[in-house]
Amino acid sequence: MGPDDDAQLRALYAKSLELNPDGFIQNPTHHGDIAERAREYQTTGGEMLGLFTHDGKMIGMGGLKPKDPVRVELCNLHLLPEYQGQGMGKRMAYALIDDAKMFKYDFLELHVTVTQQAAIGLYKRLGFLETKRQTFDVAGQSFDTVFMEMPL
Repeated sequence: MGPDDDAQLRALYAKSLELNPDGFIQNPTHHGDIAERAREYQTTGGEMLGLFTHDGKMIGMGGLKPKDPVRVELCNLHLLPEYQGQGMGKRMAYALIDDAKMFKYDFLELHVTVTQQAAIGLYKRLGFLETKRQTFDVAGQSFDTVFMEMPL
C-alpha cells in the first residue's frame, strides 16, 4: 500500500469503526491518522496490507506494528461486512503471520475488544492464546479488551 491508497484506507477504517460502535473508539483519528500509521509501520520493520477487488476497491486491511526487536503486533485487521465469512479475513491474517515470520519476529501479539467474538474465534483458530484482559476507559466509554499472542 502506498500514498495513492490513503483515501480508501481512511474510508475503510472509518466504516469499520462506524459498524462496531461497541468495539472501537469511534474517533478515527484517536490513535492518529491511519495512513500515517501505515507508513510508520512500513518504515519501522512492519507493514500495512490492503485487500482489493479486481477493480481496485479496498475491501480489507491489516497491519504489523513493531513493538520491540522480537515482538510485533497484528493490528488494524478490518474487512468490509459484505466480504466477511468467505475466508478473506483468515487469508489476510495468515499473510500477516507469514510476514511477521519473514521479518524474523519471535512473537505476534494483538488485542481486541470482547464484543468482537468472531475475531476472537478466528484468532484462537489461528493459534493465538489469551494472555490477559484489561478494561480501558476512553472518552466516557469502557472497552473490555482481550490480549492474545502466539510464538512464531
